[in-house]
Amino acid sequence: MGDPVVMVSLYPEFPQSVMSSLASCGEFVFLMDRSGSMSNTRIRSARDTLLLLLKSLPMGCYFNIYSFGSRYEHIFPKSVEYSQQTMKKALKKVEQMEANLGGTEILQPLKHIYSQPCIPNQPRQTLCPGRHPETLCCS
Repeated sequence: MGDPVVMVSLYPEFPQSVMSSLASCGEFVFLMDRSGSMSNTRIRSARDTLLLLLKSLPMGCYFNIYSFGSRYEHIFPKSVEYSQQTMKKALKKVEQMEANLGGTEILQPLKHIYSQPCIPNQPRQTLCPGRHPETLCCS
């Protein structure tokens, strides 16, 4: 611990053209398992994880939430821009989610998600809050 140490912080200035291309932050599609096997603490943990993720999204990105069991539902017909209004609507819907959609069939919602056209300059990420808070599947 007696060795000399140096720390350097650099703050480069990027041209506006570079910064504007970095402004697009992506499309986030969340998949919530609402099958019967998610009852009790599992659905609460997944719901809490999803609420935290929603509150952490950057303003201006796009998002949507699908939930699935034997059938699937989505909050918005297509991904919407993240704003106070859309976040508030999504949070309200997520807080009401229960493990009441039957079996675990994820293929149909995935087919629907990937059949949707991508939003230009917004790379799509699909995330699935798991049964445990430390579990997050993504593609």
